[in-house]
Amino acid sequence: MAFLTKKLDTIRSQVVYKNLASLVLWTVIFTLAYSQAPLFTSNQNQYFLHGLAKAGFSYLKGDWLANTLDPTPVFSWIVFLSYRLLSWLPVFYLYFGILAGIYLFSLVGIANQLFGINRNRSTRWIFIFLFIGLNAAAVRSVLVRVLGANWAYLFDGGVAGQRILGEVLQPSTFGVLLLLSIHLFLRGKVYWSLLPLVLAPTVHPTYLLSAAILTAVYMAIITWENRNFRHPLMFGILALIGVFPILLHTYLVFQPTSEQLTNLARALLVEFRIPHHAQLATWWDLTVVIKMLLIVLAIYLVRGKRIFSILFFPFLIALVLTAIQVITQSNTLALLFPWRISTVLVPLSLSVIIGSFVTWIDANFKDYLQNNEKGILTITMVGAILLGVVGAGIFATNRMDKANSPARAILTIAEKNISPQQLYVTPLDMQDFRLETGIPVYVEFKSIPYLDVDILEWHRRVRLVNRVYQAPYQKLGCEALAELSAEGVTHVVLPYDHTVQNCPNLERFFLEFETYEIQKLIP
Repeated sequence: MAFLTKKLDTIRSQVVYKNLASLVLWTVIFTLAYSQAPLFTSNQNQYFLHGLAKAGFSYLKGDWLANTLDPTPVFSWIVFLSYRLLSWLPVFYLYFGILAGIYLFSLVGIANQLFGINRNRSTRWIFIFLFIGLNAAAVRSVLVRVLGANWAYLFDGGVAGQRILGEVLQPSTFGVLLLLSIHLFLRGKVYWSLLPLVLAPTVHPTYLLSAAILTAVYMAIITWENRNFRHPLMFGILALIGVFPILLHTYLVFQPTSEQLTNLARALLVEFRIPHHAQLATWWDLTVVIKMLLIVLAIYLVRGKRIFSILFFPFLIALVLTAIQVITQSNTLALLFPWRISTVLVPLSLSVIIGSFVTWIDANFKDYLQNNEKGILTITMVGAILLGVVGAGIFATNRMDKANSPARAILTIAEKNISPQQLYVTPLDMQDFRLETGIPVYVEFKSIPYLDVDILEWHRRVRLVNRVYQAPYQKLGCEALAELSAEGVTHVVLPYDHTVQNCPNLERFFLEFETYEIQKLIP
């Protein structure tokens, strides 16, 4: 008896190790195929700033934006702790890979719950290959080249330019935890599903509304299935307790200074800074229609299943709230992003559609799949690996392009000549300068604060800097530079041969022919 027990334990251990190895392998392939952008790109220039500044990264503690209120303190803590303990920036690529693995594991698990794709290896591997393919950077690249930039994340991104994974690690990437929550809930792990449901908005408070919607749907399902209110009420209370710290932080830190200032700040965000996220007229296009059709098709395919409510009701609520926002033109509702739940619904719908398709293949070509299992496994594995190789190539190309960009020489010189008390003015779209060099920047367009008075200050700074770069006459630009000098600016990065390059209060510091030059401001 002891021998049999030991044998069973050995078999179980082998199965666990085999499944773990499979998960790691597919996670690596998927992460490579999906691809990432090099550090630091896009929103990373905002969301990494607070954490790196607190961790003592170069002289970023003196940056104005780094000293404004932090909208994502938990993510900043992750950045802070990682840099303090490791001082190895590539670790953030690894974090993205882990989250990508959760994304893959959750959606494959959901498809298996719904359609039993694990019943044989052929259907499982076909599903994974198709899922990786439709998420792959290679496919995104083709879509962009053929149809345009808005089509890049057709199969995995939400509407309004919002998505879960995207191209970089940032707070929104932790939206994969909402998918993990759905997976756990469908498996009957109701209270376990609470943990990722709470963690997602804790890392990125913009998910609070999406998490609230999912919580309400879960509670409704539990009530319907159990015919009592005790369990759903307990579930809701625990969810509220879980998000209470981030709710309290958001309320206390970002409570309005005054109604007038808050309304003005919200209008600036919606109309000036992020209309592509906040105004339906700006982000509505054919890709949105296609994504809505994918969701509707998925809802149809799962009619009668438990997941139906998880797809249908959030979709309905998002539609209603979006309609209310369009009718009322409420900036407050626009900044709650009621359409952000689409970042969950679109990849979830993709998983449902692929799972349904693979089930149809299994039902109609079962004998063929069984007789040609080895060939199918070989083709899908080789295909997935090729997508991974292409994704890695795209990453390498993007990294090389970043290293050879016209601004690279300026960044290198600025970093080599860094010293305390430096404060740079850069072109408003030179978003990488701050983190690439570790030098404080007066302002840039991409990275913004969130407190109303700070938003207004950011806007004032943007307008002042614009006076330098868009000055039609040298005198106007020189006057703006004098104001910047009075506010502590020490250096300015100018496009080569710019109008203001010969201002009397400027002294050439470095010139990169035909690209940029650094001028030192004389107090």
